[in-house]
Amino acid sequence: MIDALTMPFTLLCGMTAVYGLVPARARTSAFANANPAIIARSATITIALLVVAFLAKLEFVNFDTNSTAIEAPLCLLLLATFTLTVPRIRPMQALYVAAWAQILAEMGFECVDLVTNGLSEPAHVVCRTVLSVLCAAALYAACRRWLAPQLQVNGSYLIGRRKLAFVVAIVILFLLLSNYQLIFLLIGSRGHSYMVPAFRLMTGTLSLAALYLQNDIEKRQQAQLELNMVQQLWQRQQSQYATAKENIDIINRKCHDLKYQLAAFRAMRGDTSRDDAEIDRKLGEVERSVMIYDATFDTGNPVLDVVLTEKSLYCEAHHITMTCMADGKALDFLDKADVYALFGNAIDNAIESVAKQQDPNKRVIQVSAYADNGFLMIRFRNYCDVPVTIGDDGLPTTSKTHEPGYHGYGLRGIRYTAEQYGGTMDIHIEPESFTLRVMIPVPTGA
Repeated sequence: MIDALTMPFTLLCGMTAVYGLVPARARTSAFANANPAIIARSATITIALLVVAFLAKLEFVNFDTNSTAIEAPLCLLLLATFTLTVPRIRPMQALYVAAWAQILAEMGFECVDLVTNGLSEPAHVVCRTVLSVLCAAALYAACRRWLAPQLQVNGSYLIGRRKLAFVVAIVILFLLLSNYQLIFLLIGSRGHSYMVPAFRLMTGTLSLAALYLQNDIEKRQQAQLELNMVQQLWQRQQSQYATAKENIDIINRKCHDLKYQLAAFRAMRGDTSRDDAEIDRKLGEVERSVMIYDATFDTGNPVLDVVLTEKSLYCEAHHITMTCMADGKALDFLDKADVYALFGNAIDNAIESVAKQQDPNKRVIQVSAYADNGFLMIRFRNYCDVPVTIGDDGLPTTSKTHEPGYHGYGLRGIRYTAEQYGGTMDIHIEPESFTLRVMIPVPTGA
């Protein structure tokens, strides 16, 4: 009788592993709002699959014949069915999760088999049942708290065709090597000894190691691609800084010369008072139109002055008010390109947000930078009365529709820059405001 329960026990361990591995939102939606219909459906499917496993083991699988070869593939099929119908995740993710869960469940059962091997029948049944339940609980806890975060990227699985093909190959290899008949042939005995679970444990460990290394390599490649993207943005912004500085210098020189020319023109006006008044009025209009270009910032940091001036010109043209209280000297220890990238990205995000405001009084951006107790404190605050969705990486999801390939990398670049100097970046959201704060320790002697 106990042999008939081995497959249901393995399937039960696999089901708990699946629930530990699926993304949190899929696990939550399976029992959302404690809907009785969803719970009843999930329970029915689970019980039905366990019954199928019990009947299949009882009728078709015999330890003494080659029919043991169908046990593991059948269990994997039932586990994949469970993953598709209960958590209801996408097919490629379901196959990936089911493969991990199958190997983990097989290893868990083999551990139970090692512990209970050799016990008499009553103790064997009781111990195997209790240990199987404990093993299922342990698998769920380990998968949810440790393994799932290691395998997922921003709370979901990124499964491509090549990755899935590799997983399928590993699973097929595991099923072949863990087949009882092959093990009997290798050890030269058909007895149910400690060598059988030991060999299957070794095969499972190697399979899991291969899957984990493949996933780790992929995550490292993804991280490197993201770093390369941030560096490309950094290099592009470094070039933009040089161009912006040159353009602003040219504009200021031209406007400075133009104001002197206007003053000279006013001094040459005629004797007719009416004509002089008209000339004064028109000259005043011209002077006011060029004052926007003379409103440069003087914070004590030339790079910060350039980026603030550049952004203020854009804000003025789009009816956005930008105020700034900054001690530029406090930024002297930062690299020039990092200053330009950090402030440029943050102000661009704020501009994009307040541009959606219809109320002119809410089209306001506040920028501040100062040193406080050994830290450089930088803050950007703007009105934001639309819901902001925070992703699993702690950053708002991007709403930009331009510059394909650069979506969402502005805040990543800011966080990367802060971390390069040992600092942090955090976001504070209130009902009608969005605040981005950067805190960087000031080096001793800076």
